[in-house]
Parts: sequence; structure tokens; C-alpha cells
Amino acid sequence: MDYAHLSYYPNREESAARTAHRLQNEQIQDNLPDGFPVQLESKMVWDRESFSLDGHESNDGTECVLVLDEAQLAEIDAAMKYFQVLALPLSKLDTTTFPLPTLHPILRRASQNIHSGYGFTLLRNIPVDNYTRAQNVIIYVGLASHIGPVFGRQDYQYAGEPAGVMMAHITDFRKKDTTADEKKFSLAAYTDGEVIFHTDVGDIVSLFVLEEPVEGGESLIASGGRVYNELARTRPDLVRVLAQEWVIPSAKNDTLHKRPLLFYQQPTASTPERVIIQFSRRSFSGFGNVPQSKYLTAAQAEALDALHFLADELHISMKLRKGDIQFINNLAVLHARRDYVDDEERRRHLLRLWMRDPENAWATPEEMRGRWSRIYGEEASNGPQVFPLEAATRSVGMDKGTA
Repeated sequence: MDYAHLSYYPNREESAARTAHRLQNEQIQDNLPDGFPVQLESKMVWDRESFSLDGHESNDGTECVLVLDEAQLAEIDAAMKYFQVLALPLSKLDTTTFPLPTLHPILRRASQNIHSGYGFTLLRNIPVDNYTRAQNVIIYVGLASHIGPVFGRQDYQYAGEPAGVMMAHITDFRKKDTTADEKKFSLAAYTDGEVIFHTDVGDIVSLFVLEEPVEGGESLIASGGRVYNELARTRPDLVRVLAQEWVIPSAKNDTLHKRPLLFYQQPTASTPERVIIQFSRRSFSGFGNVPQSKYLTAAQAEALDALHFLADELHISMKLRKGDIQFINNLAVLHARRDYVDDEERRRHLLRLWMRDPENAWATPEEMRGRWSRIYGEEASNGPQVFPLEAATRSVGMDKGTA
């Protein structure tokens, strides 16, 4: 069977032509799947017209922007020095080895906001330039442990040896002198180019800004609930497509996975109804040395375009500053990044954690539990936990044969 063409960077003309062809030549089932909501209503459903970061700042965790004051920064500094005195490996960072007596309840409120409020928290004011790289990592991981104490593996080897790599560096790794080197990269995050709307793996995705770019690089976030509402209103047939089983090629080998990209969870006595969107366009379009999927239908390509264009229309933009830490609910919020410009003196450099807070965590859809277990489960450990201090790509991000 012929498969639909899909480029990593969405093309509106190509997308419009595909939609017109499908509507003219295919019978479209224009109703939602049984039981799916016509509209979601919650604090987590927002867009650029209804929500702005302005006016949502506080230092007590009650708002989505947490601006640290001098007393809180002093407490963080003391916790960092306390951990240094313990002389423990970074894998031992937790709420007991990085104690924050007054900040802890504030960070717990931030976790509640991430899981049942707006779906994200932006923490500001860490004085990065006052600390060494190792100290900044201690501060980042220590603070994060109070929001999501379980960290996820982002790679399974380090320096050629088996390991659980718990923290990633996000920067432009490409060599600028040859186009051949650019083709080795299979993740847009490792370039200075635009990153299309997607989700990562895990419950919470966090980024810590060590250095800003000279220009650009804005972080874009879109409410998955708001995207769902617009799809349900205008193209319920695409909700059906997203909720059906997709064939998803593995990024590392020839394995094929099958699951929906969109999940509906009915309300319970303790939780509201939820829609979870989990996808990466790159899995289907390819990028760099990764070829396009041969299992993509025209309807699926249209659905992926719809997710991107709606998220791009509805998103809010954040200019992440040096010392910012962004935490987003990866089950509720889609994210993207604008392209950016570095120079020799100033290069964009972020650290990333995948996190989970068992106290506030959403239920993991059954089809995703195997992946979550490999990320978070102790039984999946294949070596020591590593928090690399220096930038290195994930093994999935480079062509192993040519890197």
C-alpha cells in the first residue's frame, strides 16, 4: 500500500491539498468516538486569547510563574552546600539530601499546579553565573526532586558503557563546516532549527536554562485540552483517527509499536475526565538520518498536520531566560521551539529531566505502561545512574555508524 508523504516541517499548502482530496474522495465519519467529550472544561484548557503569563507570578507556588526571592535563593544555596558536604553521587539527590524546609511546600504546590492546575510551572531567578556547572546540576536536580522525585532514563549508555542517563543536554551539537555532519542528527533538538509541536516521554518534562541564545529559541506550549476541543468541534473525524491504533516505528531499531496517539480517561471519584495526547511527528516524518515511516495513511498525515497547526494557532510563547526552570505536564501540554541564533561567545544550553511525581501522577494509559516502565522502573536499570556534567547527545540522536 502506498503511504502518505509527510515532511517534518509542516507545509500548509500540502496539508490543505491533502484535506481537500480526502473530503472529496473519502467517506468521513464526522462524529466523535463513543463516550468522548464534546468539550473539555478545566483550568488546563487555555490558549493565547484567554491566558497570559502576565499577572500569574508569585513566590508561593500558587501561580504558574514562581519567582524566587532572596530568602528562597539563600535556602537553595544552603541545600546545595549541604549536599556537597555529604560527598554523595548525584543519583542520591532527593528531598532529604537537598533539604528545603520552607520551599518544599511551595514546590509541592507547584507540582499540584502541573498536574491539576495550568499544566506547567516556570521557576525563575536561579543565579546560574554564581555557580560551577556541577553546582548548577546539584541545584537543578535537587529542586526537581521536590516536584517530581522519580527521574526517567533518557538513554541507556554513556561513554560507550551501559548506564541510566538521567539528564540530557539540549544545545546545537552540529558541526557547521559540512552538511554531511548535519545529516547525522536525527533529533531537531540537537540543532539550532525549529522543533515542531510534540510530546516527550514521561509525566513531566523539565528544562533548566544555563545559557540563552543570541536571538530566538522561544519555548512554545499549547494546551492539549484546548487542541482537543477545537478538533472535536471542527474535525471530530480526526479525533477518531488519533484515537485509533497507529503503527509507530522505533527510533533505535526496526521494532514496530502499536498504540493510539490520543487517549480519553473517564472521570472517577477523585479525578476529572482527561484527554492525553502522546506523539512525535518525527516518528512518522523522519528527520536527518531517520527515514519517513512506511505505515502512514493520508488520514493520519492529516491528523498530524492538524495537531501542529492548531497548537501553533493556540499556543503561548515563553522567552526562557538564563536561570529559568520550566516544568510542563507532558500528558496535557504540547511543546515546540522556535529556531535560534548563537555566536562564539553565547550558545544556547539547556539541561533536561524527565520526571514523575507518584503522589500527583495521572494514570498511565495501558498502551504506554511498557514504555513508562522502561523509563522509570528500577527493573529496567542496566547500569549506574548518570547525570552528565558535559554536553553529549543521546545515542538515539546520532547515527551510530557515522557519528
